[in-house]
Amino acid sequence: MIRKNIFVLGILMMVLSACTGKKNLGGECCGQATAKHNNPELETTVAEVIKECLTENDWNNATVYVVETMTGKIKANVSLMRKDTGVEPYADTYNQERSQMLGAPAYLALLVTEKVTPESVFDTEGGIYGQIKDHNWRKGGYGEINLERALGVRSQVAFAKAGEQAYGTDSTAFVEKVKCYLGDEPDRAEGILTFYNAVANGGRMLKLVTEGEDSIILCEQIAPRKHIEALQRGLERSVSDGVFKTAGRDNVKVAACGRTFVKEGETRRMELCGYFPAENPKYTVMVILEKEGLPAGAAYMCAPIMAQIVDILSDSDRN
Repeated sequence: MIRKNIFVLGILMMVLSACTGKKNLGGECCGQATAKHNNPELETTVAEVIKECLTENDWNNATVYVVETMTGKIKANVSLMRKDTGVEPYADTYNQERSQMLGAPAYLALLVTEKVTPESVFDTEGGIYGQIKDHNWRKGGYGEINLERALGVRSQVAFAKAGEQAYGTDSTAFVEKVKCYLGDEPDRAEGILTFYNAVANGGRMLKLVTEGEDSIILCEQIAPRKHIEALQRGLERSVSDGVFKTAGRDNVKVAACGRTFVKEGETRRMELCGYFPAENPKYTVMVILEKEGLPAGAAYMCAPIMAQIVDILSDSDRN
């Protein structure tokens, strides 16, 4: 019980100081990731999608990033907010990303210890573990599931138990490993986007750069290839068999994962990040929404928007 409480409390206090510059942690890289954008024509199209969603729904704001996977170039970065007077430009300044459990970066941080595998099974009990609750705890949780399935259904209970098995009571090491994967923006959306783009590139981390800038490699390989490939499979199955199915398309495989959490008060923040085509990624996409109260879920609010962006980019490439 003491061991559980120490680790769970550590996970619940994941806000640490930002990582600066390049450093080495366990033979892996941590780099700089700050940048801007863009492709005006694509941004206009993306803005139309966001504006329609904000007009039809009671959401506070929405942000969409589109990155060219192989180069790290930001093709679009659009943020809009809904006001009584209409939809207006908005700056997403949220800077506490690690205050909540991160799915894909945490999954990789667990695998690299070699103490857990995607097939490792964890009992989610009734969906409640200490102060951590799964989104379906009122329905009794997921029971026994393996770690890959936990990624696909976003079981924080399973992740907390996996963290205990992989890191013991040293939750700080777990948090530092996750932090290392998020570049120099560990508490901003850009850090998460940089990480997913690295996974799409087979582990090669690039700095996010503007159109016209040269690509910059931050790290040739952020983790052993076998663990990157395991994460890639998990992200693909999170869409094909997990809760993010509506992000997928019949004609193209999408790999993605997301999360929903309370930002402050009654404000919920939903994030979904992924890439496509899963087998040969060309674009990395991130969708962020914020709204008041329930219902709220990245799986059924962010995912359909990602699917629309996938359609837009696929159609553009064909034309």
